[in-house]
Amino acid sequence: MADTPTRIQVGGIAGTAPYEVLIGRQLLGELPGLIGTLAKRVAVLHPEALAETGEAIRQDLAGQGYDAIAIQLPNAEEAKTAEVAAYCWKALGQTGFTRTDVIVGVGGGATTDLAGFVAATWLRGVRWIAVPTTVLGMVDAAVGGKTGINTAEGKNLVGAFHPRPGCCAIWPRWTRCRSTTTSAGSPRSSRRASSPTRRSWS
Repeated sequence: MADTPTRIQVGGIAGTAPYEVLIGRQLLGELPGLIGTLAKRVAVLHPEALAETGEAIRQDLAGQGYDAIAIQLPNAEEAKTAEVAAYCWKALGQTGFTRTDVIVGVGGGATTDLAGFVAATWLRGVRWIAVPTTVLGMVDAAVGGKTGINTAEGKNLVGAFHPRPGCCAIWPRWTRCRSTTTSAGSPRSSRRASSPTRRSWS
């Protein structure tokens, strides 16, 4: 696959604006362009299995001048609970997350489901970018703005359609994330939500 990403415009649903899908490798450097200049803060939501990738993205965004935090989630479907969503809301509130800020969900379909749900419910809806790392996440969860969490009664019973008003970046899982910039000396480079233990969700 070429280093230059393929860009596809996807039509919006329910009267929403279309968004751009990027397909390619080494897309880390594309994120600032997708986030834009209005956002001051960026929250990178990622599963425990992608802790290194999530931190690399956070460091790169901090080096670009954003007040970036990384919020680590449980892996797979364990992330899609009201308790985990509440943990994310708490982190956003403590960071002073506003309506112009952006959430980035990095991971499989369960991670992007949760990230999109948090974005849909925080301040009645903030912008978000999906960075799916699995095939299912690319062809299903990242399409159409479907977001949701599970309950004891079943999967995806609580959720919202919250299309990305900006862009959606698709990042093949088999390509490792490598930060191309450094954030040494930046006062924002150390911002990171503390890695939660399982007790944090209860």
